Amino acid sequence: MTPTIHQALHGYNDGHRLIASSVSLTSADARTMIVMSDLSGAGVKPEVSGYLTGYPLEGAGRYVLARTWAAPEMPRPGCVWTHSLIIENADLAALKSATGLLALFRRPEGAQKTTDYSVPKGISPGNALTRGVPLAQRERDIVNALYAKPDGVIVAEADDAEADERLLTAIWMQQWPRLRRTFGFCTLAGMDRSKKGARLDILLTPSLDRHIRSKFPDSIVPSDVGLEAALKPLLVDLEASEPTQMREFLRRTGGDVEGGRQVMLPFCRMYSSLFSGGRPDLRAAVSALASLDPFGSRQARSVRALVARRAVEEVEDLDDAVFDFVVESLEQTGGQADPAISAERIAMTLWRRSPDRFFDALSSGGAIGQGASEALLALSADELVRGLTAAPHLTHRVAARRPDVMSRAEFWLLDSVDVDLLADVDADQAERVAPALLEAGVDAAAPVIIARMQPEPLAAVLANAIGRPAFDAWLRALANRSEVAAGVLASGRIGDRAIVIRLARMSEPDGVPNDYGEDPWLIAERAARNDVSQPDEDFLSAFLVSRALGRRSRSQAELIRFAYATVYRALEQNRLPRDAERLVTERLDWGGWFAWDNCARFRETVVNAFVDRHLDPETFGRLTDDSALAISLIDEAAQSGRGRRYLAEVQRQIEDAQDKGIRARANYIAKKIK
Repeated sequence: MTPTIHQALHGYNDGHRLIASSVSLTSADARTMIVMSDLSGAGVKPEVSGYLTGYPLEGAGRYVLARTWAAPEMPRPGCVWTHSLIIENADLAALKSATGLLALFRRPEGAQKTTDYSVPKGISPGNALTRGVPLAQRERDIVNALYAKPDGVIVAEADDAEADERLLTAIWMQQWPRLRRTFGFCTLAGMDRSKKGARLDILLTPSLDRHIRSKFPDSIVPSDVGLEAALKPLLVDLEASEPTQMREFLRRTGGDVEGGRQVMLPFCRMYSSLFSGGRPDLRAAVSALASLDPFGSRQARSVRALVARRAVEEVEDLDDAVFDFVVESLEQTGGQADPAISAERIAMTLWRRSPDRFFDALSSGGAIGQGASEALLALSADELVRGLTAAPHLTHRVAARRPDVMSRAEFWLLDSVDVDLLADVDADQAERVAPALLEAGVDAAAPVIIARMQPEPLAAVLANAIGRPAFDAWLRALANRSEVAAGVLASGRIGDRAIVIRLARMSEPDGVPNDYGEDPWLIAERAARNDVSQPDEDFLSAFLVSRALGRRSRSQAELIRFAYATVYRALEQNRLPRDAERLVTERLDWGGWFAWDNCARFRETVVNAFVDRHLDPETFGRLTDDSALAISLIDEAAQSGRGRRYLAEVQRQIEDAQDKGIRARANYIAKKIK
């Protein structure tokens, strides 16, 4: 769509005044244009082509670009013609070049109708990009001064009029729309007109002698300004035959930034840090953005989002300043401005950097709080534990939201962790937590966890925990809970005999119940493997015999069969340790004349148990593979009538055995009971 350009003509008519205009102006704007369209200073002598002045009509949302010519044909000296183009700010923003505007200027000649200036113009197709501007040192100094000293008025000596126009209009068109519509310039000025007219950013003067300089108080001469290397991308863009990426960056970035010329230097630094090739210097970009803070914390939203996107790509490796910027950007946008900025990923990194800040964010809500909530679920338990190493005071809060951290041994090694955390642990959680507690050596947790675990999982945990620091403490806790111990033993999941023996050493023979089915100790012994030392073997046999001779077991015969030979030989060889010997002897009958002989007492007690309790006759016949011991048992039983009647049952049970040795025992019994 072709922009409509209003115009106005000012000249001499009984004083300098508005001659014609295509648009109505407010009185304030009209006064400004009267001042700015008059000769720019006493003694100023425009060239034939005139000079340019650009300035904003801020209250009207318009911009004026004017060309002023000398009017020597007028009756008074110093008269001028000024043709002003009045451009809507929206139309000004769309222009890529001033070429089309410059082509509209017309100097009134002779009897030319001034009514030509009373109608708006359509801009000519000359809105093509301006070719590059050659930059000598003078031109470079002017650009440098404009943005290195952004608060001051720049005054430079005019040179070639056409070249100066090209330079200043190129600078103007290079700017983003918001700066462009406030930028003021004049290519030939002899005095400061800002008090009555518009403040200009740069003025070119006929000379820089003391007399001229005195008319521009507090102005800045380009040669007095130190070089700002960060402005190099601007110079490259001005000289380029085609616009560089820098111009598009300014256009996209400047739209939501206030501050005028003051922000150009930070923009250049940001551009160089992000697009100078290679890996972006995010720290420099963030530092440049920080210099915009005086203009408001929400300045440069688009470039903040750009920097944040770049930073998030490597968020795990950012230094503190850049990471804090990313967090701040997320909080400012609420996580809605850019879906590429993952709140969850940022929050996960926040946890790794500072668990305290993570929980502060979690409590504060907002985008980062939501991200922290999601991250707390997404972080691995190992990562959570690593974070808690630096912030152990957060263990209870983390465990409340992520109870799976309690399944890591490292968690239980942290300071400030205690078994109170287990108060709400259920059976499934206890199964996962128990191995970690054992590995970490947490003795105090044993009673709590053992009370909540099912027997089979508990047996599996203990089977894999032998040698752990807290193993014995856990076995003692198990021994103190006889019902649980019965379930563990009866599960058949204890595969190491060493565990069965250690549990036996911590238990009483009658401690574990056996209200139904096989004896738990018998099941455990059958399932267990691995060789053990002779002392351990002797102790377990003594323990099982003691249990069998008591009244708690429903598998008395099988237990005696397992242990009889080992215990008998141990008594015979006097090799039982005191604790194991006590287990056996406290269950033995007194033995009459043979009370001093524990072997005889043991044999007699076993026989009495089988006969009096009417234990399985076949088991008695197969009680030991040692023939001599078997014969001694038969002889012991044959000494009483009840014993001989019991032996008759034994004989019937084993007389058809396939094993010749067992059949021989049946024959021996038959002879003994005739």
